[in-house]
Parts: sequence; C-alpha cells; structure tokens
Amino acid sequence: MPWSLRMVTYAAIILLVIFIYFSVRYFKSIQLGGYKNKWLFKILYAAAGVVFFAYPVLGQLQFRITGSFDRTGWPDSLIYLFWYGLIFMGVMLNWLILHDILAPLAKRLSSVSAKKINKIFARGFLIITLCTCFYTAAKLVWDTNRITTEIISYTIPDADFSFDPMTIVHISDLHADRFTGEKKMRRYINKINSFNPDLVLFGGDLITSGTEYITAGADALAEIDATYGTWFVIGDHDYWTDTERIIRELKERDIYTLDNQNSWMNHGELSIKLTGITELYSAQIDPDSLTALLQDTKNEDLHIIFSHQASDRLIEQSLKHNVHQLYGAHTHGGQLRIPIFFYPVTAARAESRYVNGHWMLGNMLLNVNNGLGFTLTPIRYNAPAQVSVITVKPYN
Repeated sequence: MPWSLRMVTYAAIILLVIFIYFSVRYFKSIQLGGYKNKWLFKILYAAAGVVFFAYPVLGQLQFRITGSFDRTGWPDSLIYLFWYGLIFMGVMLNWLILHDILAPLAKRLSSVSAKKINKIFARGFLIITLCTCFYTAAKLVWDTNRITTEIISYTIPDADFSFDPMTIVHISDLHADRFTGEKKMRRYINKINSFNPDLVLFGGDLITSGTEYITAGADALAEIDATYGTWFVIGDHDYWTDTERIIRELKERDIYTLDNQNSWMNHGELSIKLTGITELYSAQIDPDSLTALLQDTKNEDLHIIFSHQASDRLIEQSLKHNVHQLYGAHTHGGQLRIPIFFYPVTAARAESRYVNGHWMLGNMLLNVNNGLGFTLTPIRYNAPAQVSVITVKPYN
C-alpha cells in the first residue's frame, strides 16, 4: 500500500473511532433534548459520515482495483472534507469527554431533577457541536492561508569584536504542487524579502512529488534577495523524485546545494562556516563523514548546520563539536495540531520531541521551522506556514 494511502487509512481509523463515540452521544442528545424533527438530525449525521469518509473509502477501492493510489487525482472537496472531519472530531473529543464527566457530577451535586439536567446537557452538547463545526472550519481556513514569523535573537558567546547584526532567514518545505501554486509561493517570497535577509537557508522539500513543479519551485526561490544568497539542503521529497534535476535547476538560479559539504563566508569581521547535512529517511550521512565535516575548521566565529531532519544524533554531534546553530525542518510544525485538553496532539511527535519552535541547548540554538507548504494533507491547523528570522549579534 502506498505511503500516502496508508497514512490516510490510519487517520480514517482514528476518525472512525471518535465518530462512533460521537454518534452515541449525538443520538442520545437528540432523544433527551426533546426535539421534534429528529429526521433532520439524522440526515445531518448521515451526510457528515458520507463526506468525512468518502476520500479514504474511495482511495482504498482505487487501490484494490487498480493497484495504485493517486492522491492528486481526487476532487479537492473530498480531500478537504476528510481532513476537516478528522480535526472537527478531534476537537469534539474534548467536549465528549467533558460531557461524560460533568453530566453525572451535575446530577449528583445539583438539586435539579435528573431529567432536566439531561435535557440541559443534551441541548448544550448539540449547540457546542454546531459552534465547533463553524469554529473548526474558520480556524482551518485561517491557519492554512496565513504566514507567521518567528523572531529569534542569537548572541555569539565570547565574541569580543564588533560587527553589524546579521539577519538569517530559515525556511523549509515549500512543497510546490497544485496546492502550493504560484500565487501562494509569491506571498512566501515577498514575506521573506521584507526582512532584507543577509542569508537564507532552505531546509529541503522543494516539491511534493513528481517533477511537474520543480521549475516553478526553483523560480520562486530565485526571487529571494539575500546578500549571501539562498542555500539548500535535500529533503525527503526531493530525494524521492529527481534530486539531480532539482540541484541543477537551483544552481542555474544561483541557489547552491550543500550535500554533506561545508562552505565559508564572511559578514564584516564575522567568519561563518555553513554545513549542509543530508539527513533523511532514505539517506543519512555516515558517522565518520559527519565527524570529518564537523572537525574541518578555519577557526570560524559562527558555525551553522542546517539539515532537513534535525535527528537526535545530529543534535548530539552538533553539541559535541560546539556548533553554534542547528536548523531543522521536515515536521511542518505538526501541520495538524489537535488540542486534547490543551496538549497539542500531532503525528510528528512520534518522530521527534522537537516539533516546532526554537531552543537553547547550552550555547547552541536549535530551530525547527514549520515550513511553508503541505505534504499528506493540503491544510494546516494550529501550525501555520512560518518564516524564521534569526538576528545574530555580537556579545558586546
């Protein structure tokens, strides 16, 4: 089974479990709420079941019949409604649990009759369901289309010389495809250029799949205006398609790939070592080569590593070799972060505890960027597209 269909299927199973739990409370609330037009509620429930599960069910049928699954061949509405259903049900899970905890407590502690309490909770649950339906949809649209900025200040430890502050912009996961078209990419680039960056680091995944959008993605990155240029490392989706073509097209636009390589540059009196590491599911640098890259030095003042995946071993080795900054990508910030009692649940946590944000690990800055585009699902929830802006300053 293709990876994309397998992930959709797992998500559909989770959705089904919550949907069944929801159905018990939903129909019980209709009964206790004293509504006359129960058929309308049943129609709404049936319609939700159809639109929420059409995409995974039809995808499985396609795979069983043809032996393949093409997630780009489905109507956008089916795809969006499935993922919306997962988020909506995930948010509703909070209310389901709260209802089943508070309703018995209210009956035990209140002097109001159990029948009246049942009616109040039943109607309240249906009202909350309606409000959650609209809230989730509005927030999903908002998070999918907005771009956030993370502003980070980094002071080089023990830098006893002066230099003009340096602006580094960290971006990743453009995922040029039919969901991230020219108009959306132009918004990203305009946002990046608005910070007048000295250096732009792109953490991989120029495209989502295939080769159709390689040129469009490369053209978009070519519009970035940075003093010391835009630098690229290979992402998983780049590796799974036509890596050589991606590197070639980027080079033609003066965007250079560091594939387990070092490069040096100067910003005034500040000497900088830039290391690009290819750390992916399908390709990892071997330990000896990694050590050699980290030990290769010109007594630089600032050592930066950027990679698609900020793996545990890469973090460990970076700390061991006194790297100043490590930039990672890949997680999309979780992309879909569904809060279960204020804890943001996301599949990305199964891969790393560093899902999104920045941390100071000793003297090393670790930044994991949310990325710009989409991968398995063309929506974002509580993890909007992000541009990280890091200002590097002297100690004094």
